[in-house]
Amino acid sequence: MEPVLISFHAPVHDLDLVAQHVVRDGLPAHLREWQRQAGARELVYLATCQRVLWMVWGGEADAIDPGPGVCRYEGEEAWAHLLAMSAGLESANLGDREIPGQLKDALVQARQVGVASDEAQTAIEDVIREGQRLRARLGLADGNVSVATVALKHLSEGLPKGASVALVGVGPMTQYLAERLPERGFKVSIANRTRSKAHDLADPLGLTIVDLAQLQHDPAGFDAIVTATAAPEPIFTLDAWQSLKRPILRILDLALPPDSEPGLEQLPWVHRIDLNAFLAQTTTARAQRAEAALKAEPFLIGAAGRLRHRAMARARKRHLASAQERLDAAWGALEEEAKTLEDSMSCLDDAQREALKEILSRGRTLAFRALIQTQPKPNADGEAVNP
Repeated sequence: MEPVLISFHAPVHDLDLVAQHVVRDGLPAHLREWQRQAGARELVYLATCQRVLWMVWGGEADAIDPGPGVCRYEGEEAWAHLLAMSAGLESANLGDREIPGQLKDALVQARQVGVASDEAQTAIEDVIREGQRLRARLGLADGNVSVATVALKHLSEGLPKGASVALVGVGPMTQYLAERLPERGFKVSIANRTRSKAHDLADPLGLTIVDLAQLQHDPAGFDAIVTATAAPEPIFTLDAWQSLKRPILRILDLALPPDSEPGLEQLPWVHRIDLNAFLAQTTTARAQRAEAALKAEPFLIGAAGRLRHRAMARARKRHLASAQERLDAAWGALEEEAKTLEDSMSCLDDAQREALKEILSRGRTLAFRALIQTQPKPNADGEAVNP
């Protein structure tokens, strides 16, 4: 059983369109509803800073119908897309190291909800392993490029040492910056809607806590705010800040959907940068991805073929196990029926009864052997063919 993928992702789609399909609030209920709509055996949903992706095993993936313009991948194309994504080849920042962890997190959530099981886990773990091999072949094994590292570079080059930075949210990107910014001489504070989670991040690093409501009302005392929360609506608004007058404030909005209203750019003291800027399709970035894609193509095709072959082998194994269970049940029922006819076979002597038992036992053995021998075998392309 192979996955069918449906996706909105940059640069194919505008980030505003991608953001419309980011679901975080009530995600468990959405996962169950998507599975019901598609009649899927298993389903995993991934939302990152530049993509949303549904991975659907069985059923009809198109029944989810997220809207016009969605990309659809199946067969070898689906495996190649997953591999390129896992290896960071489709990220705006070539070699983005965060995707494997995001895939694992999406799988964990789907399993906890009960919409994913062993096949999704095996397939995703297989994709991550092949992706790591591909990264090594392409010289991307260090994976030192991500949105968070680009944000760190931006702050390091744009702010003087000793500047005060508020990090809003406690996800992987803010955690990375919380660890790196103090090393570069910045004063860092943590804000989060759930204060206990802010302490979980700040306390081990010796950082201070700032009240999120205070920041939303007035970011006084800070030179920059980096925000990356899962809020469905902006938490920094023009209405709250339009009467303030203060020194220049940088806002690095790494959230999708955005945490800050674009209208804040109207304020003369706000310098706002969002994901569109970090993921901008510069000539250099396009050239780097094109070069990497060309170099990766032969490895990508081979790895996608291996992934597909292993998925089909797992499907054949499951089908055989299911057929064996049905056959075993059928022969068991036949043997039980034979036992109920013992009275009508009273004319048989002991030798004849033993011969009948031997025939039933031999029949079971031959039936199972025939079942195994008639299973389709894979050809050189990993496709099942009849023997």
